[in-house]
Amino acid sequence: MIKMVSQERIKLYKNWFDNMSFFSFNSFILDEIENLWNLSNYIYNKYVEIFKKIDFSKHDFLYVSIEENISLAQQFLDRHNINVSIKKLIANGNIVLKKVDKQTKDGISYYDKDNKKIIEIYLHNNIIDSCILIHEIMHFLNQPEDKRNFVSDLLTESLSYGMEFIYVEELKKIKYSNDLDIFMKFGISTILKYMDKVYYCYKMILLYKKEKNISLEAYNKVFKDNNYEKTIDCFEDYVKEHNLIVKDTWNVLGFPIAIYILETYKKDNSIIKKLMKYNDAINEKSYHECLDIIGLNIANDFKNKIKSSTSSFLDSLSNG
Repeated sequence: MIKMVSQERIKLYKNWFDNMSFFSFNSFILDEIENLWNLSNYIYNKYVEIFKKIDFSKHDFLYVSIEENISLAQQFLDRHNINVSIKKLIANGNIVLKKVDKQTKDGISYYDKDNKKIIEIYLHNNIIDSCILIHEIMHFLNQPEDKRNFVSDLLTESLSYGMEFIYVEELKKIKYSNDLDIFMKFGISTILKYMDKVYYCYKMILLYKKEKNISLEAYNKVFKDNNYEKTIDCFEDYVKEHNLIVKDTWNVLGFPIAIYILETYKKDNSIIKKLMKYNDAINEKSYHECLDIIGLNIANDFKNKIKSSTSSFLDSLSNG
């Protein structure tokens, strides 16, 4: 049911856009909104086609002990000369293993009250635990001693998911292939969730950028769908749920770039060396400079490479 958003609220939201507070006082999303809008819609439309064809009924994953998960994750790190000892991080209290929290969490990285870097892993007691370990360890490796900068926040998910997906690709050739194939297919629903979540928010930002207004009159100039009430209504729901567009954009970019990383790895596993340079660069270089390291030149071929890698990845899921 559509409810009319008050003019006072609309004025408030425009003010948030005007003073940049809605964008965490960084112009990136506003600067890139056309690209973000097109990317999120493209990814959603591609993935939703596959989603309809996959059976998402409950799957019983094989039991895997935490000891084996640690061993498998450590072998991957060692194989790629990533200098991390998982057992040492556990002993030092940097990695904390917990029972899964009603399936709502997998892993989280943060600083504790003493400014110590902490990874919490919520155990499923199956092969997913080692995937989460790889993901969170990559966050740990590029977590600076102080607060992350904007680029670091923006790109860290792409690296963590990228390395996690490479880990899955390598491991399924050895064991647990059925569980890992299912795990990757379940990722489709996560990707769709993020792309769907930002749809109306990005639409309002695009409207604002084009018209410097978010009124009905401005909307009808830009969009010819007579859908203003639903758009502003959904935008208000997004705001009231305390969602942050900057944080959601981390995943809007992170997933497609991670899939590009995976598909590039399948052709040439030397990308791992570039990923470790990327790991260091996200705390030091610009957004464009970082993506250049992994072969995603924004000016020339970002769009084409994302489209190509998305198509090849979805083809592999369909045929898997």
